[in-house]
Amino acid sequence: MFEAKEIIHQNNDWITLVFLVILILLTLLKVLFNKRLFHAGTIYLSKKYLSIYFNKEKRKILNLFQILLFLVQLLVLTLLFYFANSYFKFRIDLLNFNSYILIFYWVGLYFCLRYAIGFILAYLFNLKNIHTKIVYEKMCYLNNLILWLLPFLVISAYLNNYKKLILESTFILFSVLLILRYSLTLVNNKNLIFSNLFYFILYICALEIAPLIIILKLTF
Repeated sequence: MFEAKEIIHQNNDWITLVFLVILILLTLLKVLFNKRLFHAGTIYLSKKYLSIYFNKEKRKILNLFQILLFLVQLLVLTLLFYFANSYFKFRIDLLNFNSYILIFYWVGLYFCLRYAIGFILAYLFNLKNIHTKIVYEKMCYLNNLILWLLPFLVISAYLNNYKKLILESTFILFSVLLILRYSLTLVNNKNLIFSNLFYFILYICALEIAPLIIILKLTF
């Protein structure tokens, strides 16, 4: 006898739409900031552009280029977390487009909380210049991370063969690049960090841990 098994096909139409929006944003960036976009994708390999662009943009780090890439960051990271939830089954009720929008909201809120808390701390402890430099570097490294991660997400979304291997490779790549991002930020600013060790520890607790705890408390 044959058992009837339910076959569930995931609708990838909305995922394609997300990739289309990302492609439009990257195309706009390439048209408006061709060289800047190329350098954003090579920061891990050469840090000299960090100081070059920081000296140009330090008075206004939230410029059009960074805002457009920030939107790309949100879309890509949300898709990564959506795939992670789908793979590890953290929340089986979060496996559709509405869930993607919800994750997008929480990821966006996390970054907004981090920026707001960091701005307040920098103002209170008179560390605006140091805070601006560290935030700028972390933002640039995250831009690079996202650009490297994007092709793996595209393959993960549409390749049925070896899907598990591709997803696992994507998660490993993300973890490695994230650790590298923090390591490079520490190395680049070691003199500033050791001369302001107390404030740096406070910075880590307030900006890296506190927003995440708030999001988790609001989510669960």
